[in-house]
Amino acid sequence: MHADDLRRLIVRLAAEPDSGIRARGYREAASGSLVRIAPGRHVVAEEWDALDDDAQHRLRVLAASGRLAPDDIVSHWSAAALWRLPLIGRWPERVHVTSPVTSHRKSTSTLVRHRRALATPATQLDGVALTSLAETVIDVARVGTFAQAVAVGDAALWRAQHPRDAGGMPGLTLAQLEHVWHESVEHRGLARARRMLQFIDGRANRPGESLVRVTLAALGALAPVLQHPIVMPDGTRYDLDFYFPESDVGLEFDGRAKYFDPAFRNGRSAEQVVYDEKIREDQVRSQLRGFGRCNWTVAGSAPLLAALLRRIGVRW
Repeated sequence: MHADDLRRLIVRLAAEPDSGIRARGYREAASGSLVRIAPGRHVVAEEWDALDDDAQHRLRVLAASGRLAPDDIVSHWSAAALWRLPLIGRWPERVHVTSPVTSHRKSTSTLVRHRRALATPATQLDGVALTSLAETVIDVARVGTFAQAVAVGDAALWRAQHPRDAGGMPGLTLAQLEHVWHESVEHRGLARARRMLQFIDGRANRPGESLVRVTLAALGALAPVLQHPIVMPDGTRYDLDFYFPESDVGLEFDGRAKYFDPAFRNGRSAEQVVYDEKIREDQVRSQLRGFGRCNWTVAGSAPLLAALLRRIGVRW
């Protein structure tokens, strides 16, 4: 959803000149009919519930941005949401901002404040001042889990390599990320960010694929080939998410978005997507010794993923 469409959902009770309407609005907020997302900012509960997790946090950021100090810069998870970077897990309920080192402003019930100097100049997106894309990726790597860091890093690299498919959002090269890492004044978390830089791969285009790669590394399994092409006798080409050449085995990440998100269905019904995937799987299986699919639960569990790999013939 576009930022302007999200902003139109914000109800500003404090700005309502009619005291009767204000009072009714606060009663609705107390009853749960309105959801408070920032001081003086609410959203109708039904409209809030209709948003996915990504859009909900973006709306929190947009609602809070009008109340920030001039030198507060949206950062970390909240900047990642505005940059449309993926998150493994749930977005925070508070908005993250970075303030100057000399600032004495504290975190609040709706804001988490980080104090430090930025490595790159702040920029603007959706009418909000926020950290650059590269600094945002490094910041998430500093404070997040390794899987979360890899997901945002993979996504940034993938966008640079596939600009036509990136929905208008910019991407990054590894060199750009490494430059920001070297320029960082804040040393806390830099070792974690360095580990991310050594692992990310722009061929992984979904956070589920990033999670599989992280779990494979934890298992000590041989690194698979990403987006491996399988060419059928009739010339049809399929790209496998993961291919293990030593075992001649393919593995696909199978998230719900493939079946239910219109962005992935290309106008097809969920039933048609399931049918097309069945045809594709049958053809791919005919060219391999083994093939399997994993979902979010398996991708994030070393024991479950290990059991799946052994079942389809991957050895390490």
